[in-house]
Amino acid sequence: TPISVILIVKEVLQLLRASIPSSIKIEQALDSNSFVMADPTGIHQILMNLCTNAKDAMNENGGILFLQLKDIILTTEDVSECEGVSPGHFLLISVKDTGHGIKEDTLNKILEPFYTTKQSGKGTGMGLSVVHGIVKSLEGFIKISSTWGKGSTFDVFLPVHEKSAESNHIM
Repeated sequence: TPISVILIVKEVLQLLRASIPSSIKIEQALDSNSFVMADPTGIHQILMNLCTNAKDAMNENGGILFLQLKDIILTTEDVSECEGVSPGHFLLISVKDTGHGIKEDTLNKILEPFYTTKQSGKGTGMGLSVVHGIVKSLEGFIKISSTWGKGSTFDVFLPVHEKSAESNHIM
């Protein structure tokens, strides 16, 4: 179904504000009203998983969780390394934190099922794997960048649904 991601982001931000310690500041730049073809639950799951991981990375020292929505046009060159992804109009969902970051040798493994860097009992290692699966099923992709000791950025690119004026849309 074509859904408005900004409405789900606003809902997730309300949930996060109630559960994130005051030492973590939430900033946002919601510059897109684009629709994507998705199940609202899947988009909610992507956002909650990425934001929860960002929160966990900053739990000890606090920091800034930055959430961005932005329209972007990707060329053939931009998507050349992304199997099954066509160039075009995408919605960028970016979740950035100023937490501890991810070590370089770990970056290649974090999307694998059951891989976790969290202490026993603190995580299943399924969150990012589930996010990756949802994003791929929507014909999108994820780019991850991180600097150890400075934070991480998870950029999710989803193809925009070019809705017509007479269409009915959920959310």
